[in-house]
Amino acid sequence: MDESKFQDIPPMNAMVSFDAVIKSGTIAGAAQMLNLTSSAVSQRIKQLESWFRAPLFHRNGGKLELTDIGRQLAASSTTAFDQLLATTHQIRSAAASSEITVSAISSFAYLRLMEALPDFYAACPDLSLTLDANNSKVDFRAQSLDLAIRYTYQPYDDGLVFEKIADEEIFPCVSPELLERVQSDDLKTLLDHSAMIIDSSPQLVNVQPGWQQWLSKFENFDVEGYKSLRFNEYQYAQKTAIEGHGVLFARSVLAESAIASGELIRIGEHSMPSASSYYLVSRKDVPLKPPAREFAKWFREWFEMKEA
Repeated sequence: MDESKFQDIPPMNAMVSFDAVIKSGTIAGAAQMLNLTSSAVSQRIKQLESWFRAPLFHRNGGKLELTDIGRQLAASSTTAFDQLLATTHQIRSAAASSEITVSAISSFAYLRLMEALPDFYAACPDLSLTLDANNSKVDFRAQSLDLAIRYTYQPYDDGLVFEKIADEEIFPCVSPELLERVQSDDLKTLLDHSAMIIDSSPQLVNVQPGWQQWLSKFENFDVEGYKSLRFNEYQYAQKTAIEGHGVLFARSVLAESAIASGELIRIGEHSMPSASSYYLVSRKDVPLKPPAREFAKWFREWFEMKEA
């Protein structure tokens, strides 16, 4: 590149001020557009006139009128700045069009979506993802969301589309370290030597079987008298179990990776169905934009592959 060519380009800050004066019609108007003082704009115009060695405006009191040279420069500069603005808008719009915001319950975001990010970026390299970990009922308008992943026992808003992704089973799990320490896989013996880890996530109230239902159906002892550790977020309950502090009433979808890796071991073969399921949620009145459709397609395929 011939760097000497840049010496033939007038000062860009001065050119921006010149264009603003043309568009606004006054020095004061240009100053307001550029968030500068009027004197700063005037200085830039004088700098430009000095560079061209010719006046660009006739100054008649408070009025400004372009000279012949000023009109010649304005014809080129206005076109150039308008083209630059249009190109900038196209580039920024293209970047924005690849962005997607997905809200997911925090346990699913942490235990499943985080592990899926490498696969997501490999499959969708042009998308930019904002992940909102949120357990509240989804509000697309207030939260500016494209999609949401929720765990609920039934669709709760007629204005939304709920696409079921997965049902869930519940069963007891422990860490290998706890099994080795207790030297038994009997549930009562394990609880005698550790704690009953309880997931008290708000979305599970009255919809998921708990320890009492499990013991009533599959065991011959009661929950009374056993030490418990209670958490209002499942991911903390699962981490506590992995660290060997007790027996977790595990959720099959969220514990899948921990079980596959051997961090958690199922106790027995029984399981109970949860009344809640995982749903991919979208607005019924607004079509998904292309990046959201691309994410939804990837998510379905990834989840089916992981659960197969």
